[in-house]
Amino acid sequence: MSLLGLFDHDNLMAQFLRDRTRWFLWFPALIGSGIAIYFSLLFEPDLSWVALPVPLLLLIYALKDRAVPSARLFIGAVCLVSIGFSAAILRTEIVTAPILQKKLVTELTGRVLEKSTSYKSAKFLIGDLRLETDNDIPSLAYVRLSSRTNFREISPGQIVKVKAVLLPPPEPAYPGGYDFQRHSFFKSIGAVGYSISAFDVVGQEHSLLSRMRSLSSEIRASIAEFVIANAPPEDAGFAIAIMTGDKAAIPEDQLDAMRFSGLAHLLAISGMHMGMIGGLIFFAVRFLMVLSPYIALYYPVKKVAAIVALIGLAGYLFVSGMSVSAIRAFIMIAALFLAICFDRTALSLRMVAIAAVIILILFPESLVSASFQMSFAAVFALISLYEQAGPALSRFARSGGMIRRGVAYIVGVALTSLVAGLATAPFALYHFGQVATYSLIANLFAVPIMGLWVMPGVILAFIGLPFDFTFPLSIVGSGIDLILWVAHETATLPDAVLYLGTFSALQLIGGTFIGLWFIIWRQPVRWIALPMLVALMLTIFSNRSPDILISDSGNLYALKTGEGETYYSSQRADRFEADRWRLVMGMDVVDEQPSNLVCDPSGCVLRQNSELIAFPETMSGVEMDCRRANIIVSRIPAPKNCKNAQLVIDKFDLWRRGSHSLYFMSDGKLQVDTANDLRGDRPWVPERYRNRPEKAE
Repeated sequence: MSLLGLFDHDNLMAQFLRDRTRWFLWFPALIGSGIAIYFSLLFEPDLSWVALPVPLLLLIYALKDRAVPSARLFIGAVCLVSIGFSAAILRTEIVTAPILQKKLVTELTGRVLEKSTSYKSAKFLIGDLRLETDNDIPSLAYVRLSSRTNFREISPGQIVKVKAVLLPPPEPAYPGGYDFQRHSFFKSIGAVGYSISAFDVVGQEHSLLSRMRSLSSEIRASIAEFVIANAPPEDAGFAIAIMTGDKAAIPEDQLDAMRFSGLAHLLAISGMHMGMIGGLIFFAVRFLMVLSPYIALYYPVKKVAAIVALIGLAGYLFVSGMSVSAIRAFIMIAALFLAICFDRTALSLRMVAIAAVIILILFPESLVSASFQMSFAAVFALISLYEQAGPALSRFARSGGMIRRGVAYIVGVALTSLVAGLATAPFALYHFGQVATYSLIANLFAVPIMGLWVMPGVILAFIGLPFDFTFPLSIVGSGIDLILWVAHETATLPDAVLYLGTFSALQLIGGTFIGLWFIIWRQPVRWIALPMLVALMLTIFSNRSPDILISDSGNLYALKTGEGETYYSSQRADRFEADRWRLVMGMDVVDEQPSNLVCDPSGCVLRQNSELIAFPETMSGVEMDCRRANIIVSRIPAPKNCKNAQLVIDKFDLWRRGSHSLYFMSDGKLQVDTANDLRGDRPWVPERYRNRPEKAE
């Protein structure tokens, strides 16, 4: 078929109609498009937009007997987009809660809802708050506190009093960067901070509703304390992560090794963990039941094993804190076990789509999270692979003895690691700016250890926990030691991590659409994805990093040198922001001050082509720079009569608009992006930006 033939309208419609069994797989993509449109807006839509899907559904019903398939398809697609858009608006309305706007030192009283424990500190989510302050502070729904003082004595469900420093949730580290404030907003967290006194327990919540709400957190906290008390420190954090989903106790060097080796997915409770737990319970129960000939002959052993496995998985999900990846995995594997109970075959890709639709409608904000994107990308690609290669691999394994089965297992693990790595690579680059070079090798060794050694030990640890049996932790720990050894050895290989930088959200959306187009369709129209991919790659290669990046505090700025390296004005200020900046500025950092940057006690001056850019440190420096510089970047207020400069960015601009990025364009123009201008007038953006004076004018 010619390329022109592919784009012929009648031929396209014929191909889409032949692939009508695949249409449902587009549902989550279209709903996600509506959610993406919502989050891309620079204003908050009115609540009345929630009703948008209703007239579209009525129109679809009115056209149901009309022979206009293309019109019905188009309206149906628009309807699904509107459902995602409406779900996001409704979710925002549900979670909206007051947000702290400035630093506050206060004594607060509240109920501990969640606890995340490490060896030296703990983080608490506290609700039902009462603040002892005379300031006009709105009633916050939840705050997240970290503490190093008597944290082991505190458990979920207790009512505590503590003196704390509260801060607004952090803003994006750079324009277009990860939005921590939006993340906190959708959890109704109005402030973050740290305790400056010991916790004082002033009561215990006894109501049934409150106890049920904190039961999962209590169990997770108890498991974490038990593991910390009985497992070696080098294994405890890993064990807690795979048992409860809490990574707080994992040492930083272990986290880095797991990331750099491509094994970080082993730390997040996801499809692999759910599959291993469910499969182990299923086969163990089935094996024990068939030991009795009477039970094997007169009872539905397979169905009973499926029900027991489903109950075990529900308990694992409850204890794990119900992350997006865990919920997605539970829905899919639960469907598989229910299919066994009703003598049906589970349609795997359809189950992925159903899980995605449920999560997107209930939690639309999950669309923009790395967890949702990477977990669904990996599972969607893997199931699509095994739809094609699975039957042949199964026939190969069944046609021989143990050697063939072993080869099939190794090939399966290799294919799984390779395809999952390729599917998640774009999302890993977008969120973290790096890919693990030897991920395939590391997974070939670590995944079998995880499935055959560590996870059986985890099941035994859960069973032994009520009886204080600690020996299963030794089984788990020995397997973890092997996985960590693989991670450290892989991470220390030459070029174990490639830092390739990030790209725009629009390019990520384009890449996702192209991948879905190629995977979902089975007709020749799928090959349209190839020229679309080439066009997308050309746009990515044209990306450029900012010439100057300035933190919202003004204490740190980064300059792009002529050699493509980056110079940071300070090695101590805003270190978290500096780490995040490497995503857009690159990893090549120089300590030596560039030759075109001249500094004195009054500040620094940078000569960039024909521009003179000043970074004053004193008021006298600001006044002097106002007379000579084209661009002024000042962390102190600039005088109102500073009108000679082309651009003035002072303390108040940074305070209102957040971090700034400057681009010197080839046509001589200057492009300025700010964190809050890119976010717009949204509920999670600080009021000082939304109520800025120029807006009121």
